[in-house]
Amino acid sequence: MTWATRITILRLVLVPVFVSLIITYDETTNQGHPEEFWRYMAIAVFLVASISDALDGYLARHWNQRSALGALLDPIADKLLLLASLVTLGLIPLDNLRPFPIWFPAIIITRDALLLGGYAVLRHFQVPIEIHPHWTGKASTLFTLLAIMAVLFKLGVWTIFILCTLGAGFALYCTALYVREGLQLLSQSGHTAAQSTAKK
Repeated sequence: MTWATRITILRLVLVPVFVSLIITYDETTNQGHPEEFWRYMAIAVFLVASISDALDGYLARHWNQRSALGALLDPIADKLLLLASLVTLGLIPLDNLRPFPIWFPAIIITRDALLLGGYAVLRHFQVPIEIHPHWTGKASTLFTLLAIMAVLFKLGVWTIFILCTLGAGFALYCTALYVREGLQLLSQSGHTAAQSTAKK
């Protein structure tokens, strides 16, 4: 097993750790004495997980650390970290952390569901596809990560709102691009044309 794959697996393990730390912090708040230690630990875990994404990518590209397992697990780890953070900080009521606007996790989660569904459709029809991440998708991920950090650091409501708006805006734009590309691939392979029925 390559070191890049080991780091990816570590990122998967850190996801439930991050969620547990946030919930633990919220429980201390409910008891009337919030322990900031748990919030700082959650920030540290989230930073380690985020940095490890860049690290395993660097190892895979520049140190010949690519593997089939790593290629499968890496996007899963990325999406799981973001979705777990969005659900925990956006959909679960927390007493001492400002939540995301409800539309923000809804847009990001819907985006990922649409892309996953589109990929499944293309695979079902055996349409050849090469995945080339668009820069708008990377921008959406960046602003989503910054929005999560803004909530964890308890920044102002307008800072969180602006970061969420940028993250959601880029997410909608890149989703439209991917959907259009997927429809073009289906059209070129003949799967969107009307099927003629033979007369009896």
